[in-house]
Amino acid sequence: MNKTQTSAPHWRRRLLPREPRPARARAAICGLACFTVLYCSAAGRGEPQAPAASLQTSQAALADRSEAARLEAVIRQMAGALFAHLGDDADPSQGDLAGGIVVSSFVDLRQLTRTSSFGRYLAEQLMGEFQQRGYRVVEIRKSKDILIQERRGEYGLSRNPGEITPEVAAQALVTGTYTVTEDSILVNAKVLDNRSAVLLSSATMVFPRTKLANLLLADSASARPPRTRPEMTTMKRLE
Repeated sequence: MNKTQTSAPHWRRRLLPREPRPARARAAICGLACFTVLYCSAAGRGEPQAPAASLQTSQAALADRSEAARLEAVIRQMAGALFAHLGDDADPSQGDLAGGIVVSSFVDLRQLTRTSSFGRYLAEQLMGEFQQRGYRVVEIRKSKDILIQERRGEYGLSRNPGEITPEVAAQALVTGTYTVTEDSILVNAKVLDNRSAVLLSSATMVFPRTKLANLLLADSASARPPRTRPEMTTMKRLE
């Protein structure tokens, strides 16, 4: 009897019916539905949830960074075309470019005295590209003195003719033009012999009219005509 009584619960445990799998699946679905209802009701009551504005801001920041990266990549590609077309002058230690390079702002082809942050940015990037290839790049905006102002900073560049060196020596000039269309910007870059004005190299690239490009084009302005006073002369003699 004792043996029968002690073994009966054991058999009952083994013979207990398991819950069918479809029933367990239905229970999981019901639990997920309850969680969804609770989350939606919490959102309706204004309880903490993922901020949509922050997500949109992050996506916009990523888009801006990708536009900047694409712009830089196209400029690098344009620089590579300039180097490839130099031919025998590509060696920075000899040839027409060994005597130094000056880079100027790119200007609007329809008005050669008009430029923008886009044209200035092209020049800045090309300065770096040539320097990284071993060419001697001359910065014509270097001021004679460094201006230091408390809580503002230290300034070593200037566009004021009275604050920069009146003469610089450079053998070649890197410059170019751009033409703005409805959906793109056509850019022509060129390397000129500074003495003979002979075209040493050229390259043409098409830049898309992205949000960043439009922002850089927005401050387009023309150069002011030089005054009669000698200190306002804007031209430099390049030797």
